[in-house]
Amino acid sequence: MNSMNTALAEADTAVRQQELNANIGTVTESRMVNYHRTVPLPKGGLTLGVLALGALLSTLLPNDSIWIHWVFAILPLPFMVTIIGKCLIHPSLVLSADMSNPVVAPVSATVLMSLMQYASYLSPIGGKMHVIAVALWYFAVSCNIILMIHIASRFVIKDFSLKNVYPTWFVGFVGIVVASATAQAVGQQPLGLLIFWCGFVLYAATFVVVSIRMFRFALPQAVQPTFCIYAAPMSLSIVGYTTSDNNPNPVLVLVMLLCAQALLIMVLCRLPKLLSISFAPSYAAMTFPFVITATALYKALTLFQSIGWAVPSWLFILQGIETALAIVMVSYVFYLFVKYGIQQWQKSGQVIAP
Repeated sequence: MNSMNTALAEADTAVRQQELNANIGTVTESRMVNYHRTVPLPKGGLTLGVLALGALLSTLLPNDSIWIHWVFAILPLPFMVTIIGKCLIHPSLVLSADMSNPVVAPVSATVLMSLMQYASYLSPIGGKMHVIAVALWYFAVSCNIILMIHIASRFVIKDFSLKNVYPTWFVGFVGIVVASATAQAVGQQPLGLLIFWCGFVLYAATFVVVSIRMFRFALPQAVQPTFCIYAAPMSLSIVGYTTSDNNPNPVLVLVMLLCAQALLIMVLCRLPKLLSISFAPSYAAMTFPFVITATALYKALTLFQSIGWAVPSWLFILQGIETALAIVMVSYVFYLFVKYGIQQWQKSGQVIAP
């Protein structure tokens, strides 16, 4: 009898252990699935901001460019992986929900813009890495064009509403100019220049529509940080133009620069209020615009000097201040997203799949 009881006890223990192991596997799998369901695609804006900041700092500090590229390539990689993970694990959610959202769908272009930046990081390595970089660049550009067609079809042609227009539309229709800004690194300047002019025309049209919307309707609080995107397109146009054109028109660049700095001032006037808003994924919009504005100022001043224009020294001081601001903003938003990601991971572990 004792031996039978012992055998039954051992069998019961084995069954309980199997159930525990099964539950642990289920919880682990469920946690990954649940976590990636909450990953916000706007996080791509932060990834783009970090990569763009690395490109700027490597230009300003050429002697340290190698380690700067390594550091700034690795820093946003976990964010990029989680975004790609969401697309792979929850493709139906991305296609049905995110791509049907007039705020999220356009800003998802930052993921593709980040891939273009990664291509510019890989290309200088040379050899097979250059080939991979060019392929990655063309893949990102092609997907960006497809996304632009989707946005235009879904939100402009099929169901246009002025209330559904947001500053993120600058990203959706003008963000592809990042291809122009990275074209030189991958040896695709002619195509980059063509993309710049197409993007510049789209920028003019988008600026009018978005501005009319901003005057007529207030932005919901959760997306108010996207107002910072106003500072990005003109500066991105400067960087794209001066990078992809071997002989840029300095007068045109000067006019663009004045507009870009004016838009930055407009954004800075509202920045304190925007920073007082509770954290939301839209905070990612407060990174790249400041980085690309500092980059544009540096590119423009360098061009003016190269053609013999007298450039006041205080403008380079201003460029340094804008770079410092970009570093502060990217670092602050990076910290907030890390904190947010940890919180989301902890919450995802509370849900156990049946």
